[in-house]
Amino acid sequence: MYKLTDQAAEDFAGIYDYTFLQFGETQADHYTEALEAFFDTLAEMPHIGREYPSVPGVMLVEFHRHTVFYTIRDTDILIASILHQQMNHPRYFQRSLSAI
Repeated sequence: MYKLTDQAAEDFAGIYDYTFLQFGETQADHYTEALEAFFDTLAEMPHIGREYPSVPGVMLVEFHRHTVFYTIRDTDILIASILHQQMNHPRYFQRSLSAI
């Protein structure tokens, strides 16, 4: 099982909106459905990611052109943020740390 922080939910909505505007509804639906399926896989195999060196206890894993930041908890994973790979991760990820 996985849960999204408020920031991750906002990131997810932004990904949908951007994809919709750039590529249309079908592609936006397809990409976000694939991302949700990836979250399910990640929850089942949380150690496929690697540790984020700047923040102990935080993991990261790439999905296409996005990086998913998450923590492993007892019964689920908490997805903290979903950032495009071209973004400055340290700068943008700092906003998500308070939710972890």
